[in-house]
Amino acid sequence: MFLIFVGIIVITFFLPLCGVWILVKLTDLAKAHPKPAKYTLIIMFMILMVAGGFKIRDLYYKKSPYYFWNELIKKTPKPNDITQEEFEAKNRAGYCWRDRKYYSKEELWYKAMKSLTGRMIYENKFYWDNKVVNINDDFLPTEEECARWNGCRVFKISMNPDKEKFLKANIENKSDFWKGIDILIKHNEAQSFIFASDKNYVNDDFKLKNYILIHKLDNPAYLSVYDSNSCCTVLNKSEWSLRRKNYILKNAGIDTAAFMQESRIPMDININSWGIGNFYFDVRYSYLISVTEFVAGDKREIPKDTREVFLLNNCGDILYKPYYFVPNLTQ
Repeated sequence: MFLIFVGIIVITFFLPLCGVWILVKLTDLAKAHPKPAKYTLIIMFMILMVAGGFKIRDLYYKKSPYYFWNELIKKTPKPNDITQEEFEAKNRAGYCWRDRKYYSKEELWYKAMKSLTGRMIYENKFYWDNKVVNINDDFLPTEEECARWNGCRVFKISMNPDKEKFLKANIENKSDFWKGIDILIKHNEAQSFIFASDKNYVNDDFKLKNYILIHKLDNPAYLSVYDSNSCCTVLNKSEWSLRRKNYILKNAGIDTAAFMQESRIPMDININSWGIGNFYFDVRYSYLISVTEFVAGDKREIPKDTREVFLLNNCGDILYKPYYFVPNLTQ
């Protein structure tokens, strides 16, 4: 309390007095030596501009801990012709106001798969926009790496035996594998998503069943693989309550670059009244260190799967963060 009081005194009295003192000194200097005073003012102005620029950058890149929550809320706003009471009651019942309907778990699965892909695309954009920083908070030229390795994108590949044979025939090295993917894309046998505005992503309803998603960032040696047949499950509240004890909510801590900042859910509200938390999306994927591991299916080399659970809204959109995860997954 004492330190807070001292801080208030300093901000209220000391800093303004310092400002007045500096102004008086500059005025005296200007009268005695007009030319040096001019250069002094120019230098001070440049220093203020640089300091202000860093402050603006910090404000721009540092998001509110409720940023992702607020973004999800914006996707299903309350209609103007509906009372708050009706809005909240139907939200708790699982109603999607945006689409004006109740969704089954199967219908939500398709939408959640698209939303999950959108989360990957959001992460990719972080790299395309050069927003990744190193330990010294210097921005890295990640856009160059994305372009160099044809990375920072999500591949969606519908699978069948012939296509699997084709991919396995192209794994002598990574470049051959990605050339194989390019051939599939050229013949409309696979898709590549880079930005959320890409027409093929916008128009895709994700209603295929047998496909894989490959999330490739700027490093060609690492990729995340999601098999639609086994990766993802929509859970209702009752199903989630039976599994909840095995999971930890991740608000902050070590995470990928796009999700490094602290993210929270408001504590003083019933999230179900906002149409969130009636359903959950259980996601399991493999984080691999080589293309060969994925295509050849060498289970001896593939690390244990990563499992995360995301909150869904009633329309099938996932909350990017916070999310639940299983530490040291052994199952």
